[in-house]
Amino acid sequence: MQELRIPDQEFKERIEKIKARLDEKGLDAILLLGDEHRYGHVRYVSDYRPILEYAVAIVPLEGEPILLAGPECGDYAYMTSKIEDIRICCDLAIPGEEYPTIKMVSLADVIKELDSKKRLNRLGVADLDLQPAFLVDTIRRTLAGRELIDATQIMNELRAIKSPNEIAIMRKVFEIGSIGLKVGIEKAKVGMGETDLAAEMACAMWREGAEQMSHCFMVASGKRTGPALSFPTDKKAIEDGDLVILDIGAVYEGYFSDNARTIIVGKETKERAHALKVAEEAKNAAIAKIRAGAQASEVDRAAREIVEEAGFGKNCIYGVLHGVGLQHCEYPYAGPKSDLILQEGMVFCVDVGLFNLPFGGIRMEDGLVVTRDGAEVLTKVGA
Repeated sequence: MQELRIPDQEFKERIEKIKARLDEKGLDAILLLGDEHRYGHVRYVSDYRPILEYAVAIVPLEGEPILLAGPECGDYAYMTSKIEDIRICCDLAIPGEEYPTIKMVSLADVIKELDSKKRLNRLGVADLDLQPAFLVDTIRRTLAGRELIDATQIMNELRAIKSPNEIAIMRKVFEIGSIGLKVGIEKAKVGMGETDLAAEMACAMWREGAEQMSHCFMVASGKRTGPALSFPTDKKAIEDGDLVILDIGAVYEGYFSDNARTIIVGKETKERAHALKVAEEAKNAAIAKIRAGAQASEVDRAAREIVEEAGFGKNCIYGVLHGVGLQHCEYPYAGPKSDLILQEGMVFCVDVGLFNLPFGGIRMEDGLVVTRDGAEVLTKVGA
């Protein structure tokens, strides 16, 4: 049986692929930035995920990569990182916190050390625009006088095609997410609170081995299903005839699942049942279009034509494809104007949402792997 983890050798291969891209682009190094919410690039090269603090992985064109971790996460970084050279960096601590017993270096110290081996003149930086102002200021000040290149797309493209090991893990995490979703569908009943239902699903996924929940669950009922996004609340119980959106996922070995179903609890009305049927048919039509070489815009169009014909065009507010992997929503995203060509090994969620309907909203979402001839659907809970 294949072990469900990314082997050490694959992390080394990822570093080499990044170096090949640096060489192509004429870059001396790349800085990969992350925090506990957006750690995909950092975990891709190191298997380390920051908690509370920030992280920087530096991959030079020549030499070994370096992981910079915050002081409170240092021990965890040493425990988990596949990058052996780990430095505890004062610039990555939470501003205002003090760590009097921990020896730290600055980003400037590390850059100076790398410069002593080979001057870093052109540096790629990934996701700089997503970092807090204090960290952006530190990076720009430290790297002043050098050419900084936005290298986010380098990492996005490398991460978009999943390896066999990644796909095996994603089968597992979508299995965990599907189990949680089944529990939600089975346990939803009139009088049950939204947070109670969220707890039932989360508990089932923790028991299946999830390392965390993938995102803030959308467990919404009745008119609270109307917005595209919302949180569960203990102030709303499911009422007879309510639409209930269950949008959940898990994380396993760093990889995310993202699944959604909308159900009717109690008495069913024709208009709500019809809207559910339209959303499900649109989702399935999109999935039927997926295969290596297909245009992403055609996938979106397959779903959008169905909802438009049913009179729900204005309620389908976003593109129906988004990538999933080391984040629950990641590159590539695709909608009606996308020029993306699907490639074998990409992993997507097909997410059809109909929102701000007179009686609420609907979300239907499946995860899948793009194959040469079609799609392997990872969400397995039925309609």
